[in-house]
Amino acid sequence: MHSLFRRTFVAFISSFAVLLVVLGGALVAGYNHSLSTWSARRVTMVEEAARQLLSAQRGPVDPERASDTAQFLPQDVPVFVYDADGALIASNRGVGRRRDLEHEERIAVRAGDQVLGYFSVGATVFRNDAANRALAQSLVRAAFAGALAAFAAAAVAAWGFARSLSRPAARVAQGIASIAHGTPREPIPEVGAGEIAQIARAANTLASRLSDESRLRAQWAQDVTHDLRTPVASIRAQLEAIVDGVYQAEPQRIKGALAELERVERLISDLEELMRLEEPNVRLSKSQFNSRDFSSTLKQRFARAIESKDIAYVEQLQDCSIVADEALLYRAVSNLITNAVRHARVGGRIRYTLACDSGTADGGANGALRITITNDGPAIPEHELPHLFERLYRGEYARCTEGSGLGLTIAQRIVALHNGTIDIRSSTQEGTTVTVTLPQQPIDT
Repeated sequence: MHSLFRRTFVAFISSFAVLLVVLGGALVAGYNHSLSTWSARRVTMVEEAARQLLSAQRGPVDPERASDTAQFLPQDVPVFVYDADGALIASNRGVGRRRDLEHEERIAVRAGDQVLGYFSVGATVFRNDAANRALAQSLVRAAFAGALAAFAAAAVAAWGFARSLSRPAARVAQGIASIAHGTPREPIPEVGAGEIAQIARAANTLASRLSDESRLRAQWAQDVTHDLRTPVASIRAQLEAIVDGVYQAEPQRIKGALAELERVERLISDLEELMRLEEPNVRLSKSQFNSRDFSSTLKQRFARAIESKDIAYVEQLQDCSIVADEALLYRAVSNLITNAVRHARVGGRIRYTLACDSGTADGGANGALRITITNDGPAIPEHELPHLFERLYRGEYARCTEGSGLGLTIAQRIVALHNGTIDIRSSTQEGTTVTVTLPQQPIDT
């Protein structure tokens, strides 16, 4: 596997080499076209000079006059001018000079339909002239030197560009490798190209979340161990005391052991449910149901607990259709009411409010369902509010009460699966209020 630096460098240099080849080909083609155009132009110039000579020439050939008129002809190529009868009348090589007539090509000079005479010209090659040869050689040397300089500059630029691209990528690769091995040392620098910086940012976020999850997992394991060890140790101590004859196997003592077993069973059940809800492939079974029927079922479930503490249960309901997973929503709200009943004062009050924002009264879209549960129990300390949804967290007023410490965590997870929010506020004047907000969308989406 080639490194990013090598691949980028080779790609840059290869692209520049292709560009040089294309430019070189274009220059050669242009040069050849220019030579062809120059040769054609030279022939045209010779023809014009021959026309002037033939137009001015009358009578037999005068050698002295022919010598004088030859000065109008180009001097870099052999030129011979003949009259209509084929007699040589002018030449830039001398009229009396012998020539190879076998390979000579005479070109007619016409004035309308009349043939004024003929001319022949040698090979019109640009490089035949010494000055032209010097110019062509200078151009070739300049082009070759320019190509070498450009290639060297391109190599330096390619090296710098490839290095600027590969160094941040290498740091990101090393950082991700350290995350994969579980040994992240420091945040990955978020520098370089936009895409590389984005990858580094995502990797840092992933490392932070993995670190938090590792810490929470360790804390969770410690808390679960503690919450399981305490009731198990209590049950074991009581049973050993009964076996040793210290305690009698009285119904009251056995009932206490069963209560401890129920606590263990409740904790295991809640852990199992939370693990199921936190699986990546968990799916909701949404349906449409009535708000009053849903709230009535909840009230009936807690009627006995509310009556035992002489709590005033105040409802404020809006009759509307709810779109959600009814079983999971029932579970989440039940956990919230359970906490409200547990922490409400004897003879206190619980207020349950269900409201449907605009668009949900008839099961429409783009609305929101809002459920609010308020109890008048002791206010939750402000420093505990950010931790209430953590697994197995039990605040100052909950440590000596029943419960697994997972009720709010399960409720939050269910609300998150519905793309909703859950919020807790607590004060001495107003008590503790939990608000659940769920977006409402058509059942077919």
